[in-house]
Amino acid sequence: RIGREVERPGRTERRCVSDLPVIDSCDDCGACCIRTPVPPFEPGEEITRDVPKDLLIPIRERIAADQHFDLIPCVWYCEESKLCRHYDYRPAACRRFEPGSDACRMSRWDVGVDI
Repeated sequence: RIGREVERPGRTERRCVSDLPVIDSCDDCGACCIRTPVPPFEPGEEITRDVPKDLLIPIRERIAADQHFDLIPCVWYCEESKLCRHYDYRPAACRRFEPGSDACRMSRWDVGVDI
């Protein structure tokens, strides 16, 4: 069981993935995007996906500013709509990320969605 200790006022509790809600849709979430500062492309993947060069500019700017390791929202994530601005060009890692998986549920826990 994957788990994590969580600090709460006056106590520490241990939550396990199995204790977290299961979801079957990404609608109104974005938890996996909130702490991924740039789209997680594999080397060269943006070329094989034919990502327009203008969509890569904010990624390069964030990397140049040395913010690509910060726990901040992805440059392609729209916080208002909670959707990817360039969904059709999202990397394979995003395409493989399954709603309701352990990684999904832990991402939701980390950012306070459905806890």
